[in-house]
Amino acid sequence: MQINQIPTEKVEEANSEEQVESIVVDYWVSLNDALVRLKENEDFKTLILEGYLKDKAVKGVSMLATDYVKQGGHRPDVMEQLVAISQLQDYFEMVSQLGTIDPESPVDDEE
Repeated sequence: MQINQIPTEKVEEANSEEQVESIVVDYWVSLNDALVRLKENEDFKTLILEGYLKDKAVKGVSMLATDYVKQGGHRPDVMEQLVAISQLQDYFEMVSQLGTIDPESPVDDEE
């Protein structure tokens, strides 16, 4: 888990590793709860899930093959837009995965 993404003031106040782990788990669970609520919102579905993560990505990929983009040297700009889409999608996936970890399950530190 990435401690640098949780509220640092809570981590600094923790007295034990167990408290830090609890703070981290609570943080990701709260983010996942918010994400679940967002995914139920019709405006979020339309604007972000369909409009940005799907439609804009498909348009961006198809733009890479156009003569205008190729000859104009605009591919790096289009690629940066696709990377931004990918980063948001990856963030949602990370929140979903870390927010659904069972806090009672043992952590495998032997890897």
